[in-house]
Amino acid sequence: MTSSRQPRRRYDATGRQAQARENRVRVIATATRLFVEQGYASTSIAQVAVAARVSAPTVFAHFASKANLLKVAVDVAIAGDDEQVPLHQRPAMLRVHQATTADQVLERFAAAGSEVAARVNPLLEVVRAAADADPEIAALAEELDRQRLVGTGIIAAAFAERLGVRDDLRAVERIRDTIWTMFSPQVYGLLVIQRGWSSEDYRAWVVRAASAAAGHPAV
Repeated sequence: MTSSRQPRRRYDATGRQAQARENRVRVIATATRLFVEQGYASTSIAQVAVAARVSAPTVFAHFASKANLLKVAVDVAIAGDDEQVPLHQRPAMLRVHQATTADQVLERFAAAGSEVAARVNPLLEVVRAAADADPEIAALAEELDRQRLVGTGIIAAAFAERLGVRDDLRAVERIRDTIWTMFSPQVYGLLVIQRGWSSEDYRAWVVRAASAAAGHPAV
């Protein structure tokens, strides 16, 4: 006797996963806009949910807390998207490490860094403004500074290698601290946002200034 039972169809979650991804991207974009427009304290998860056309539990399911939502928004602004690809593995940073001279390291880093700063500087202003009143955001600000210092250390090592001072630890630290300062989002904000410099003028200046200072690390 032949069974008439049909084989069970395998559940395809592709559509649901795509919808979840779309919701996540929309929540991040919405939260970014509201944080910048209203500030951190004045923006609630409920407001983000309504503006992003999702439920508040959906926002919490993706991000757990408002502080983490801000962190993710900053991370996405730094990377340019929410793909799980480390910054140092992205094309712009790979070009930095393919540079053949010390000045070329800075030129390529300036090109990549100015694009990052343009995206992330408004959110970093939100973080700085909220840090004094919110311990979670203060911790986030410290972690962002630590991450930037680590990343700058990698660039400094590449610069020092091209300069021929890779084995001079004091020189490498001085180069790192110089690049960390010169290429900070705050400097970008001062010159481009407050003083109205073009991105091209900023990049030319920061490369000249950092090259002059970092090129003489023992002084």
